[in-house]
Amino acid sequence: MICAYIFVLCLIKKMKNEQRRACKCGNVDFIEVTKIEAAFNLREKEIWNLKCSKCGGKNATSVISNSPEIDKELLQIWTDNLEYLFCQQDEELSLAQYSDNIDLYIEFIDDDSVPLEKKKVLIEALCVMIYDRSKKTNSDEDKKIVNKISSELKKRENQVISAQNWIMDYIKKVSFPIIGIQYFKESPNPNSINEQVMNTETEKDTIWNKIKQFWK
Repeated sequence: MICAYIFVLCLIKKMKNEQRRACKCGNVDFIEVTKIEAAFNLREKEIWNLKCSKCGGKNATSVISNSPEIDKELLQIWTDNLEYLFCQQDEELSLAQYSDNIDLYIEFIDDDSVPLEKKKVLIEALCVMIYDRSKKTNSDEDKKIVNKISSELKKRENQVISAQNWIMDYIKKVSFPIIGIQYFKESPNPNSINEQVMNTETEKDTIWNKIKQFWK
């Protein structure tokens, strides 16, 4: 029984560093990848173009990765490489899954060598943590996490305000008052809204343009 349990644990651990490629014929290939490759999907494009081990075709229907947990090593690699993403969309949600990383995120936010764009994503992730826990049952653990994050972000108020265009409005509406930062509801003036959207898109487009250059 113990041996079977250990086997399952080893299998799960191994799967964290595999990507599953499903073929149109129904076959599923498991491709071994490194921790870093799995975290940032560095081989995804290559794996899509691999031949199926059963039919020999390249008719992949999906490529799924079991991403490893985000730790200091991966966070350092992420901050060192602007084009690296933990998730193609809503990256802050991936980062927000790890409440044990609060101190680590704060450490990177305070690090002068970390690009401003990466700091904004980390701040956004911390605001998401506040939002998620304020909407729950408010357990003692949730309250402790919310209080810790809000206290740390209040100390870095200027950085949070600088990152506000990156944060979804419904997240700010809940998290900012808890942090102790004044929340301004979006103006009903279409020109004001358009200007805010354009500023946000311009800032994020600059990063995406850099990322696209990497994938060419």
